[in-house]
Amino acid sequence: MKRILILFIVLFTCTIANAQKDNDKKAIKKQINYYLEGSRTDNPDLLKKAFHFDATLKYINADGDYKMRPIQEFFTFFTNSKTRSFKSKIYYINVYGTSANVKLSTRYKTYQYIDYMNMLKTKNGWKIVSKISHKESF
Repeated sequence: MKRILILFIVLFTCTIANAQKDNDKKAIKKQINYYLEGSRTDNPDLLKKAFHFDATLKYINADGDYKMRPIQEFFTFFTNSKTRSFKSKIYYINVYGTSANVKLSTRYKTYQYIDYMNMLKTKNGWKIVSKISHKESF
């Protein structure tokens, strides 16, 4: 009888943990969709929903130099003045407790970005705290 009770407790705990992870993944996808739709529609307000206020963007430029921009500077490149056409793909979402990592791509006609979004579960929900980006031309 003890073994059955222990088995039940273990299964119940695993079920709750999986349900929480699924809820976290849904919340993370919602934030990633703010990023993708904000990029697609040139809307900085949608982008701001996805990012923590003091998030960073890091990348290597065409000259091979390391670059870092505060996310607030990144937002200034979006002005609600055009629509971007790209295909997007989420490769994975890894969640562990209050941290997560998402790999995604945005593919345009002649280039694509591969992004790694590092996220934290804040008091205001999941937020991107850093974006590491690689641009690949075709």
